[in-house]
Amino acid sequence: MADSKVSELTAATTVGGSDLLYLVQSNTSKRLPISTLFANANNVNLKGNVNLGSSSQALESTGSIDLGNVVTVLTSDASGGNVTIPNGTPNALKILVMGSTSGGSYTLRGNIAGNANVLFTSAGNTATLLYTSDKWYMIGGTAQLI
Repeated sequence: MADSKVSELTAATTVGGSDLLYLVQSNTSKRLPISTLFANANNVNLKGNVNLGSSSQALESTGSIDLGNVVTVLTSDASGGNVTIPNGTPNALKILVMGSTSGGSYTLRGNIAGNANVLFTSAGNTATLLYTSDKWYMIGGTAQLI
């Protein structure tokens, strides 16, 4: 193994903080724990496309928002209704978009700051929510905070 080329090593499919990377620094071979590499990853600048996972929740009737997907796409028939959002984990983000509607609207109810609800009335309405201090806060979007 000591004489293997890096390109011949088995590819890792997951990484943990204690996993090691090979680093050449000033012509000296060193090991670099993943946790050290990302320890100072504050104020990260991202360029190009930023993907929030490979799947989203499609909610086509009243029900509960799935926090397992960052994005939920709402589709309403003429009757619309209420959808609920469970409590999140600290600093969780949730993005909702009304993908289409046949005249109905959705009211998002849950632990939303100010005892508010979020109203989606038109295709293209969006809400970006942040869970902090044990409440969901709407930090952006075109849906109405009511």
